[in-house]
Amino acid sequence: MLIEIDDIDSYAATGGRDHQPDKPWMVFIHGSGFNHLAWMLQTRAMAYDGWNVLAPDLPGHYLSKGEPLAGIEDMAKWLLKAMDAVGCQEAVICAHSMGGLIALELARLKPEAVKAIIFVATANAIPVNKHLLDMAANNEEKAIASMIAWAHGEEAHLHENTWPGSSLIFNGIDIMRLNPTGTLSVDLQSCNDYEDGIERAKKVDCPTLCVFSKLDRMTPLKGGMALAEVLSDNETMLLDDCGHSIPSERPRELNAAIRNFLATKVSK
Repeated sequence: MLIEIDDIDSYAATGGRDHQPDKPWMVFIHGSGFNHLAWMLQTRAMAYDGWNVLAPDLPGHYLSKGEPLAGIEDMAKWLLKAMDAVGCQEAVICAHSMGGLIALELARLKPEAVKAIIFVATANAIPVNKHLLDMAANNEEKAIASMIAWAHGEEAHLHENTWPGSSLIFNGIDIMRLNPTGTLSVDLQSCNDYEDGIERAKKVDCPTLCVFSKLDRMTPLKGGMALAEVLSDNETMLLDDCGHSIPSERPRELNAAIRNFLATKVSK
């Protein structure tokens, strides 16, 4: 669906279902250099489970117009505007990688709008290697290929996955290429500049679920566990044999974990 935010057209996926006033909301936040397509195996599942789904492309990403936003706080403020634009007053936030940092800022800026948070392959901080920052600024195609390689586990590199006849590696590259040139650099710099994760996490007072991979090379498990350990009402699930791209590498496991969390910790 198209929504207008600050007089600029933005796009958000709905999981193939129209929003209904009597249904609860789930908002999906993508990571650096990605867009709503990173969540395609979750948004449709949750929409058909009876949730109003909102999975926006952040500004300057794929189908959303405007310039990419510099800074995690500004991304969170924009997301609150997107929620307001569709009449979403309260939502379960499902956030991957950079999205996890945005979720922490959402909970700080408007805690009453955040019913619960599902943190996927993220951490309390996401410092970015200087060489990758330089690569994203000066050789984006190489940066994309490098990030996709690092973000996937061994099975994905062997092109063995849950999508018959497809390759998660090639699919990931194609998704990132859909964004305008320069977007990836802004996202990575925003992650690198964010330093308030632990303090923000200590003040989150809603139920949370953390789903991490032991082999994540983009947001290593150490940072994820540092986040999980300070969340006051948290469940943590650790996955083996996959990388950073949990939503596409382990969709069945992730969807099952989300459904169990919603059933036991979140009332509709």
